[in-house]
Amino acid sequence: MRIHMPEAPVPNESRREIFKMAGIGLAATLAPGLAFAQLKAESSSPSLSLQRKGIDRALTVINPDLLEAEARKVYSEAVYVFVTQGSGKQWTLRENQYAWSDWAFAPHRMGGVQRDKIDTSVTLLGEKLPHPIVVTPFGSHGLHHPEAEVATARGAAMSGALCCFSSASTASLEDIAKASTGPKWFQMYLNVDEGLSREVLQRVPRAGFKAVILTIDAIGQGSSDAYVRTGKARPWLPYGNFPSGAANAFKTNLSWSDVEMIRKVTGLPVIVKGVTRPEDALAAVQAGAGAIQVSNHGGRALDGTPAAITVLPSIADAVKGQVPIILDSGIRRGTDVAMVLSLGANAVAVGRPLMYSLALGGAKGVDSLLQFLHTELIETMLHLGVNRLGELDRSRVIPAPGGRHGTAPAPARAIAPRQ
Repeated sequence: MRIHMPEAPVPNESRREIFKMAGIGLAATLAPGLAFAQLKAESSSPSLSLQRKGIDRALTVINPDLLEAEARKVYSEAVYVFVTQGSGKQWTLRENQYAWSDWAFAPHRMGGVQRDKIDTSVTLLGEKLPHPIVVTPFGSHGLHHPEAEVATARGAAMSGALCCFSSASTASLEDIAKASTGPKWFQMYLNVDEGLSREVLQRVPRAGFKAVILTIDAIGQGSSDAYVRTGKARPWLPYGNFPSGAANAFKTNLSWSDVEMIRKVTGLPVIVKGVTRPEDALAAVQAGAGAIQVSNHGGRALDGTPAAITVLPSIADAVKGQVPIILDSGIRRGTDVAMVLSLGANAVAVGRPLMYSLALGGAKGVDSLLQFLHTELIETMLHLGVNRLGELDRSRVIPAPGGRHGTAPAPARAIAPRQ
């Protein structure tokens, strides 16, 4: 499957320079069937079954946190820092992981739950899915794999996962759609040129995407101190959805009328992504949003915002089930999925761990992580004593002793966070 490049031809030397700036070796550029294959022949990690001679390998995932360490071996320094780090001093990035310790499960025993009869299916905007684990929109998959979003689409479809793709994708939305046999949504960064935005949006329903995600929390590019110290430009590849390869400037003066514009242009439901306040959630619903995505952009936009799981309960209380709620920013385990659903969300979206899996195993790597999360979700539901997702509610969780919702003082948090 070819990767869509800008319509205007890019000279070979210029294209090589683009990939060099992005931190991708020329071997991968000139031999697109070998994603980073030349960099590592085989991983020695006991937690992963990796053979770097192939681009499409299943991973034996024991702990998703270990994927980052393995991916670091195939990333350039620039790509690794860009992908893993958050903005500023990275308080929000750390908080996305620390905040899980504010809650604990309250299992219900002796409920007669059978593992093989646990139902993890969920319906989002009319699409019935086998599980609530969504591939969140993440730009520039070509930084991770030569097949870019095409490989991600194939991997997500293996488990039936809903896959969301960014307008800042390396592959074009048409090429992504051709590769995808599963459900898919398209995420849009609105452009200062509304005409250009409309041109891209008009292509979305024709390609078979079923909804549009409007990101509202990334109106400025955050940058970590760690990345500034590298002294390097942001890793970048041409965007496949724009003729020039560049998206020009993102619109910063967003308003709720933009939701209606997208609905009119595409005829599709709109998910508002980047909500962290109950008032904004209600405003989105009033503006006609079909769903809400609670997110702080994985800590990549504004540093100092609370963890997504911290603000979820108040948003769920405000929305009162009027529209589905999806949460991203910090999901690493199946236990995380169950916790989020218990606190009021309908689904979760996963970003960085899936990019590491894409870099390490291609399409099968993506599927491996999704299968891991799904299996661990089933095990968690079994221990919680629930047969289906609808039974995951506030009765299944309690404030953790020592957590910020509990009565005892919170412990000092000097340990390194999960990345």
